[in-house]
Amino acid sequence: MLAEIKSLTDKNLISTIIIGWNVEAVNLFDRLLDYSVLGYNVRAFITPGQDEKVSNYKNVPVYPGLTNLSTEVERLEIKQVLIVLSPEERSSLSEILKICNRLGLDYRIISDAYGPDYSHVIRDIIKEVMTPSEFGLRRVVDILGSLILLILLFPLFLIVVIGIKLESSGPIFYSQQRYGKNSKVFAVHKFRSMVQDAEKRSGPVWASKKDPRITRVGAFMRKTRIDELPQFMNVLKGDMSFIGPRPERPFFADTFKTKIPFYMNRLNVKPGITGLAQVTVGYDETLEDVKDKVRRDLEYIEHEDSLKMNLYIIWKTILVVLLGEGQ
Repeated sequence: MLAEIKSLTDKNLISTIIIGWNVEAVNLFDRLLDYSVLGYNVRAFITPGQDEKVSNYKNVPVYPGLTNLSTEVERLEIKQVLIVLSPEERSSLSEILKICNRLGLDYRIISDAYGPDYSHVIRDIIKEVMTPSEFGLRRVVDILGSLILLILLFPLFLIVVIGIKLESSGPIFYSQQRYGKNSKVFAVHKFRSMVQDAEKRSGPVWASKKDPRITRVGAFMRKTRIDELPQFMNVLKGDMSFIGPRPERPFFADTFKTKIPFYMNRLNVKPGITGLAQVTVGYDETLEDVKDKVRRDLEYIEHEDSLKMNLYIIWKTILVVLLGEGQ
């Protein structure tokens, strides 16, 4: 009977592999055993080097060499990879990330930062239990705030609707598939700022600063961020929050995750209408611009509970709207 209960319980846990064989990796494993509420079921350790002689730790197998990773991921139906590298093992980080991205694995970087480019990665997986539920204080603020703003801004919505219809034919709203928290796909809503069927011939492309597809009303809405206001409906539904990383289109996100380390870590939290990256980094025109925004997003995620940071983002967003500095 106890074996049957354990089997049923294990099915509800996240099948996990730890990459790294060092004191921190072992300590993390022991802590995950103590904090079963996190839901991790560690099935194996993978060592970056080939010469490790240890065969198991507390009945969990230790496999030497990254060549075992693909095989064990498939065999054990791994859903999560925890990367815990010692200073001697950190030269393998780039190869590990390439394998994880190629296999489409969700991964977390544990331990100290891995250089200046990675200085804002969440360092301790135990932080995840600090958020008690989806209906914490942030969710209450999102619900009340979006309801109040949707009511107060209704007259502005009517003016925008009239402007859109007078200038060009087509729908008032524009919906687009985006990645949300944990890669959940949802439809983000915006006022249409481009001509109808703008991507019918070109397919998914970035908008440029002087994009000919943008209407005159659309250009004004983009500068003042008015086109983003319908996303209060996304906040009300729970797909988004007021503050967080911008939700990206799956087409672009699936490309970026193979080129930018930790890109998918942005999806550890709900996306936001505004965020640190949006108010501190310019328009996305190159891959380097996207990398800058990813660094800012990870910085925000690490300090998302900071009242000072959230107030700063709100203040900067207000300035962008009032001064028409959006793009």
